[in-house]
Amino acid sequence: MAASPGRAMLAALLAVGASALSAVELKTQRGGRSGDGGHYKLGGHYKLGGHYKLGGHYKLGSRQTPEELGMVDGVAEFARSMFNESYCLDMGSKGFPIPVFKLMQASMWTPSRYFETLTALGYVDDALQMTGPQGAIMQSDCMKNSRQSRTKHIFVGDSQMMALRNALHRLNGCPEIWWYNTTLSYQDMLAQIQAGKRVKTSNGRFHARTEQTPDGVVLAGCKDEGIASFIFWDAWLDWDIPLQEIQREIEQLGVEPRKGDTVVVWVGSNFIAASARKGVLLDTVDKLYALGVKMVWDSPTYIDEIMMAATSTKDLGTDKSSGIPITYTAVGLRKMRGDIGSNQFRSEKSFMAAGIEIPMTKRWQLTNRYRGLQCDGIHSDMRARDPMYYDLPCPKGPESYGKAVFCNWVEPFDGKVREACPEAVGLDDMVLQSGLYSVCAAHETPFCYAHTERIR
Repeated sequence: MAASPGRAMLAALLAVGASALSAVELKTQRGGRSGDGGHYKLGGHYKLGGHYKLGGHYKLGSRQTPEELGMVDGVAEFARSMFNESYCLDMGSKGFPIPVFKLMQASMWTPSRYFETLTALGYVDDALQMTGPQGAIMQSDCMKNSRQSRTKHIFVGDSQMMALRNALHRLNGCPEIWWYNTTLSYQDMLAQIQAGKRVKTSNGRFHARTEQTPDGVVLAGCKDEGIASFIFWDAWLDWDIPLQEIQREIEQLGVEPRKGDTVVVWVGSNFIAASARKGVLLDTVDKLYALGVKMVWDSPTYIDEIMMAATSTKDLGTDKSSGIPITYTAVGLRKMRGDIGSNQFRSEKSFMAAGIEIPMTKRWQLTNRYRGLQCDGIHSDMRARDPMYYDLPCPKGPESYGKAVFCNWVEPFDGKVREACPEAVGLDDMVLQSGLYSVCAAHETPFCYAHTERIR
């Protein structure tokens, strides 16, 4: 019997390298869960880099490396393009990457002082929007099969998918849709957890809910195809994408990908275990190919351990010799071990190095390049941060600091800092553009950082 096209594609992908996970390995490896700094000069350029030392110090380097930006030897990621340094997409503010470590040291690891410094340097909300020529902005229906067919986008994942969904809404002039106002539910669940009552029978965290369509009046410029669906997926808990929910949403939307309609499923998570990420990617490609939909894989967010440590409520003391919070060292070590960071682009890089083309965002490259804007070390727009997922304790009971047993570990965030956090919506808008370009014009290099003479 001949193999199905989807299985044939999966077999070809699995043959790329010995490290690829088979379907059996994906099921049996469930037990596998488990910098910057440098010179800052006004009116000049910033240089980042560096490596951790086990002694708790941070070695400052000279510049941001190609490895950090996801460039791979032998891969023509930046091929010939219609774009150049004067015709490209960028943030309104310039001078990236920000010397986060240097500024945080100068701010005595006080987030409010750090954000005040950013504001004084011009990194404010209005300047943190995407800029560039109108002709460079890819539209969300660029992959449409025909003029008569319909195009719908479905975002599957956690908070980074919520951010991308709203970036698509902004692109199409549609109302943003975030999480429900969960104040009462949050307080009720928190009280039950603190009282020791059993409020969740399975592992994993709670998550907030969201509407699938705007509530209220929709502006005339917003069309039905400009509104995207969102499906929550706790990838730490379940490595299989929620295929039945995706199929159900496609049916409810009334689109038929096998009959000419275009359905684009965006998939991504900040919390896929490093040991499983390649296997999850392969499995996702196979299942979505069988559905007849187009897929965009969201590369991992660059985890900014400096911001994460500075805004954490956990106080482990300060290194007397360096003045650096020990929390920063602890977060950095977890990142080095692969406990956080979703394998830091290594899984995706192996595909690129093998010459396999999968539509993929440049979230890793963009959040790395424009680091220093992620208030909690993950989110550049804190509205995407799920209040239940990130702020409620693990319902199965408290876990030791930095350990993931019944729930994936989430660094506790100081809510008092939130009002000072910038809303760098332009960063998510550029991540969305990178995904659209990967589907419709993968050979193009629309972002300004790719056209600089050297990686600063």
